[in-house]
Amino acid sequence: MGSENKIEKITLDISKYWVDNDFLTESNKKCGTFVAFDWVDGYLSEINTNIDLGDVERTNFNYDLFVKFLKDNNFDFVLGLKNIMYGDYNPTKEWLDELKENLESNEIGYDEYMVDQWPAPIPKFDITENIFILRYSYDEYNKVDTLAASQYLFGVFMKKSDWKSLYKYKDTVSRTRVISFCSEVGVFLITEKFKKDSWARNEK
Repeated sequence: MGSENKIEKITLDISKYWVDNDFLTESNKKCGTFVAFDWVDGYLSEINTNIDLGDVERTNFNYDLFVKFLKDNNFDFVLGLKNIMYGDYNPTKEWLDELKENLESNEIGYDEYMVDQWPAPIPKFDITENIFILRYSYDEYNKVDTLAASQYLFGVFMKKSDWKSLYKYKDTVSRTRVISFCSEVGVFLITEKFKKDSWARNEK
């Protein structure tokens, strides 16, 4: 297996491990988020959940696959949770417009709720079975978000995992990124690998 295909496979394997081992402790049921895996020189350096969704992500994002996930699971409405601190660029208007266009063309509705900045918790929503919650913001209740927020904790996780030989933190702005979609309802890669050459303001 080539190294570039390998990083996509490992990204998916780790994402599935989180699902199978109860790492996705969302505040709400039927909720999911995007997780960015950043690879440098063949090593997994770090992950992020509070990721920017801009032009490069829009170009690489598989909107059709996300729509298929929703339809396969009988969701006909998406509630997006944005954080008030990053509301103008996470996601960007252009990324969001394309998502809405794809949803609308498949008769799937969309609305948003603005979450207060941390440490305010993610609200618990009383929703019907047809609604999926797409979380763009940090949820401290979610174990994956905790790993993404702490390089130390992520390093501890990786060094104790089956993928310990693939972990090495490198402080660089040039990396290869793969984004997975993680939820208890389903997990899959929402992008193939792509180059990400500058840190976003909100990825900390």
